[in-house]
Amino acid sequence: MVNAHLKRWFPVVGFAAALVFTGDHLALSRSSPERLRFAHTFTADSERTIVNAAIAEFEQEHPPVKIEQVVFNSETYQTIGWRLQFHGRQQPDVFFHWRGFKVNYAVERGWAMDMTPYLSPGFLDQLLPSTVQRIKGGIYLLPQSVDISNLVWYNQDVFARLGLAEPATLEQWREVCLRLRAAKLLPLAQGNRDLWPMGNFGEELLGQSLGAARLDRLFQSGTVVEPTDLRGLGTLEFFRTNGCLDLPGVLEPGGIGAMSDIDAKVVFLTGKSAQHIVGSWFLADIADARAKNELRFPVGLFPAPSGVGELDAMTSVTTGFLVNPATKNPRAATAFIELLLSRKYQSQFAALGNLSARKDAASFTSEPLGQRMLEILAKTPVIVPPPDTGYLPEHANIFYEVCGKILTGKLTVASAAEYWNDQKRNLARKGL
Repeated sequence: MVNAHLKRWFPVVGFAAALVFTGDHLALSRSSPERLRFAHTFTADSERTIVNAAIAEFEQEHPPVKIEQVVFNSETYQTIGWRLQFHGRQQPDVFFHWRGFKVNYAVERGWAMDMTPYLSPGFLDQLLPSTVQRIKGGIYLLPQSVDISNLVWYNQDVFARLGLAEPATLEQWREVCLRLRAAKLLPLAQGNRDLWPMGNFGEELLGQSLGAARLDRLFQSGTVVEPTDLRGLGTLEFFRTNGCLDLPGVLEPGGIGAMSDIDAKVVFLTGKSAQHIVGSWFLADIADARAKNELRFPVGLFPAPSGVGELDAMTSVTTGFLVNPATKNPRAATAFIELLLSRKYQSQFAALGNLSARKDAASFTSEPLGQRMLEILAKTPVIVPPPDTGYLPEHANIFYEVCGKILTGKLTVASAAEYWNDQKRNLARKGL
């Protein structure tokens, strides 16, 4: 199962293995303080242009250090490449990763270095605190980009006609959805055939009701899921039982389980629904529809609001860079990451659609919706990863199934804990 926010890291590339580049020539790497191997998945020409410029600047300012690029096909790296690179003699010094179980795995196996002693004074102050994760008190991942997983995109004309305001709480949002349904409008166009779209939303609901630490424990094999742990998923049940996900003539009850996320996007963009929950990458689809003169209404957005008394938590995919503790030049490796995360280069990545984790990221764009997303990100104190990057795939898949079954009436919130525990026991028998 692959989220749309990961698909943009899966370009079609004519090679499945990593290639090592030094300038324009293939080269072999030797462990040396004067040579850094940088493993990443930036394969698009526009991305490579930025990376190459940063490398050239770094090498000019840090002679005699040279940087070799180890460029992976993203799908290869996502599945096996990120592990295999540590089993050879030519390990990377700096490498790209997704925040979640992969970073934790690297830390546990001694593949990642705590960069705290090598960071420049004040560097962390340039980044949003919620995007900087501390593991065992150390900083192992410095964030390159953030994809917000769940934003509520809405038809501003519909909201204005019905006198609806952007809701500040989950309770207010539920009322908005009921009023839309009463007006014979489809409140939410959602396609969950591949399970991840609403599974990511379910993750955010639990992050808000439980907090990041308790949520993380639910995905561990030795933790029993209690029915009260899943109270946050009551919103999925509320949407289903109150017709917020269906409308006669537009989408039949249970249709969310058969419709794709792409179909749901089209339903919203053609004005057949008032709202659509999807990630920050949807901005590119809106821009495309505008350019083709196919969008007939102004679009607004707001974060999926938490309930009264709950935490302000958000689900997002955070990517970034780590340093191998085996590097012969940890100070240079850390300095190179700092350069990549500088205002100069982050503003260039932002022009390609990245949401930067820098505090000054809002100045990188003049697009109102883009600025709104960055404003939301800056105000959110807690970030939790989506299941498929946060946890082992087998455990993530169980949760996606739980959410999908609740949305189609095959499970209730009350029975979901028993189902989840049964599936976890099956995995435990397989050693997972």
